[in-house]
Amino acid sequence: MPKILVVDDDPGNAEVMQMVLESEGFQVKRICQSRQFEPSMTSFCPDLVLMDILLDANDGRDICNDLKADRSTSHIPVMLITAMLESQVSNIACDADDIMFKPFDYAALVNKVKNVLRRAATN
Repeated sequence: MPKILVVDDDPGNAEVMQMVLESEGFQVKRICQSRQFEPSMTSFCPDLVLMDILLDANDGRDICNDLKADRSTSHIPVMLITAMLESQVSNIACDADDIMFKPFDYAALVNKVKNVLRRAATN
């Protein structure tokens, strides 16, 4: 069962995504503070990171780029979620594997998560 780390500074959003993904059989850990990211990566070892762009003290695009630049974590797919406009997202270059814009349908989220995981498994 793939493990997904959900990173969203809105506890309600994080909880709903966790419930939806767990109902699909994924093992999910959610965190709501960006300072918990590195310890969670080490202890949970996710197969996918699902992360909001606008976090409490950091920008999810920067965290994504750091993750992709590190040889030990560069293989982990990152899917960003955001309420930003598409034109605003490109202000910071990012190596994310996929992105979803809020509001989104949770069935679409599950489908995208499965597709990102499938692509990562074939690479």
